[in-house]
Amino acid sequence: MPGVSGLKALYYIAVVLPSAQADAVKTLQHRVHTAYHSRAALRSPPHITLRAPFRLPLDQVGGLKQVLSEFASSYTPFSVELGGFGCFPPRVVFVRVIENQMLSAIQHDLIKTLTENQIVGSGEQALRAFHPHITIAFRDLIQRHFRSLWGEVEHKSFVDRFTAGGITLLRHNGKIWTAEANFLFGQKEFDART
Repeated sequence: MPGVSGLKALYYIAVVLPSAQADAVKTLQHRVHTAYHSRAALRSPPHITLRAPFRLPLDQVGGLKQVLSEFASSYTPFSVELGGFGCFPPRVVFVRVIENQMLSAIQHDLIKTLTENQIVGSGEQALRAFHPHITIAFRDLIQRHFRSLWGEVEHKSFVDRFTAGGITLLRHNGKIWTAEANFLFGQKEFDART
C-alpha cells in the first residue's frame, strides 16, 4: 500500500454562494432533476468555479491551503451580480454571472499563483477563457432534455446579488464535492472544514 505521498485527491477552487443565493440555485437544480433527470449539479454546492478540478497528492494539501490563505488575504470582499440564464450546448445550462472585473482578476491571479507555486501545471486552464457561471444542469442532461430546459429558462428572469467574501477549496469524497476549507478575503487564517 502506498504511503500518504502516493495518494491523491480531486479538488477544485470556487466562490461558493452564500446560503440565500445557494438555496435559490438548489431549488432550480432540484427542479431540473425532477423534470429532466439531471442531478450532476446537485453533487456540489452552488458555486462559481475559479480553478477546474485537479488532482493533488494528500501530502501537498497543507501547502495548497497556505498558498490559498496568503492569496485570499490580499483581496477584499466584492459584489457579484446574477442575471438570467445561459447555456453551453448541448448539455450545460447555468445562471449567468454579470461581467465582473474583480472576479475575473481574482481568477486570473489565482491560476497564476497556483502555477507559480507549482501546485498545478499551466495546462489547459490557462488557455480557456474564463466564463463565470453557476451550473444548474450539465454532464447527465441528455440533448433532448437540454433543448426543453433551455426553452423553458432562456427568457426567464433570475436576478440577484451577493458579496463574495472569499474562496473555497472543495474536495471530492468519491460521491459528492464538499468544502475542505474556506479562505476569507482580507484574512490570513482559514476555516478548515475537515
